[in-house]
Amino acid sequence: MSDHPDSEQPPRPFNPWAVWIPIIIIVLSVVVLYNILMAQRKREMTELKDRPPYTGRLENDLTLTERSGKTVRLGELRGKIIIASWVFTRCPRGCAGVIAKLKSLHKEIGNDPGVQFVSFTLDPEDTPEMMQKFASGLQITEQDHWWFVNGPKDEVRKYMTSAFQFRPVQDLPEADRMSPDDKYIHDLRVALVDHKGHVRGLYDIMNADPEFQKFWDAKIRKDLSYLMREQKEGK
Repeated sequence: MSDHPDSEQPPRPFNPWAVWIPIIIIVLSVVVLYNILMAQRKREMTELKDRPPYTGRLENDLTLTERSGKTVRLGELRGKIIIASWVFTRCPRGCAGVIAKLKSLHKEIGNDPGVQFVSFTLDPEDTPEMMQKFASGLQITEQDHWWFVNGPKDEVRKYMTSAFQFRPVQDLPEADRMSPDDKYIHDLRVALVDHKGHVRGLYDIMNADPEFQKFWDAKIRKDLSYLMREQKEGK
């Protein structure tokens, strides 16, 4: 018998891959998407863990006199990260050590114009000339993005404790002084403020315990690095 075009064709054999290939593709896509989401979640959790907390904010401005004799305002530094310290020029205790440590940090970040060091004197008798001599003796120039400032005693002290959250200054009785210039006990910690004016931490870089000192030295660097990334990313 001859073949006829309308004759019935035998059924094609069933190919199981026609069913399994789409299923495999869907399953793999789900696995890949899950892994991407988990990796993203892990990065977010790590970032949250490393993020320095918000502990305060520089709400108000403060007018000061810089070592150059110029009048400056803290508001001029909005958009910059601030590293603030509390010192005075004739300090016989830890002030020079604080500045020396900050100099090392300043060198590490390469005099970044987005980071401003501000050293406030707590001694109302510190003149611009005295602050200039103090800074020059430590080889800190006016090109180093580093202010040495003074202002009205009560205003500065209130701002330092309420905004930066430093501990209040204690006037040292004469009987307890190491020398005539040893007039104050004050906070030797360093404050870190982000580019939006949020206080993000206080760092005890002069802690008497060497191990704690190492901890705070490492922490301020880690947190500063985080804030510099935030600043660059516009967060």
